[in-house]
Amino acid sequence: VFDPAGHAVATGLQESQIVIPAGGASDFDQSFTVQNPQRWDIASPKLYAAKMVVRVGDKVMDSDIARFGVRTFEFTAADGFHLNGRRVQLFGVNLHHDHGPLGAAFYTRAMERQLEIMKDMGVNSLRTSHNPPSPEVLDLCDRMGIVVWDEAFDKWDGTADRVRDEPPLEPYGEKQIRNLVMRDRNHPCVVVWSIGNELGGGGRSGITPERVKFMSDFVRKYDPTRPVGMGCHIPGLAEQPNFDALDLTGWNYLRRYATYHERYPDKPIVYSESASALSTRGFYELPLP
Repeated sequence: VFDPAGHAVATGLQESQIVIPAGGASDFDQSFTVQNPQRWDIASPKLYAAKMVVRVGDKVMDSDIARFGVRTFEFTAADGFHLNGRRVQLFGVNLHHDHGPLGAAFYTRAMERQLEIMKDMGVNSLRTSHNPPSPEVLDLCDRMGIVVWDEAFDKWDGTADRVRDEPPLEPYGEKQIRNLVMRDRNHPCVVVWSIGNELGGGGRSGITPERVKFMSDFVRKYDPTRPVGMGCHIPGLAEQPNFDALDLTGWNYLRRYATYHERYPDKPIVYSESASALSTRGFYELPLP
């Protein structure tokens, strides 16, 4: 393990021999301790690097480097978001994946420029509305000190590539959530996993207590360290136990969070969308209506 300056600070050695059959796989645990770690923070995003090497005898067969950060955080119901022991006011933005006239293909520099503009406006948090981002987005947020609401789905219907509600939501949901969480869980910028956005209630692909629970449990199966939430917009759904399995919720527009806050006063609320209803995108005539 190397610290932000590139100095080796910890080593883990797997002493037992691992036998991996051809075309197969094998799991093993490795642990190490970093003394007096430098914290990853929005003001000072310190990143460590873990170098992994696979050898057969003395021959190096493969190697990789995983970057990670050390930080503590929590969302509270009464005092908002805390990072490394202090309260931080989140100033967030939802950014879809495309870049205007550049189209939907991903360009790292275009995203970096977009985030630079956002930071200059005061942004310190990003919601990946409403799908898994390109992995480079999280690399940039790690490096630039931007915390992330990482969203797996918009809806759970055709928007999630389930044609006429097939394949079945439960195995399909676990597959997609597993892909997202296992890919992104080493990023210190990620502070929330979101299982969806503005879903309707019931039906074949909408919100029910059972569906919210198994989707939330899929996240916790692969990462029990971060809260699970979703973007909500129908206050009446909070009158039933639809959101019992969530750690927090995001609410979109018009003080729609009020019912949820009455039912779950001890659970945090994030204002996940609040401003796009005021103006056409790119045109802001003041005073706003």
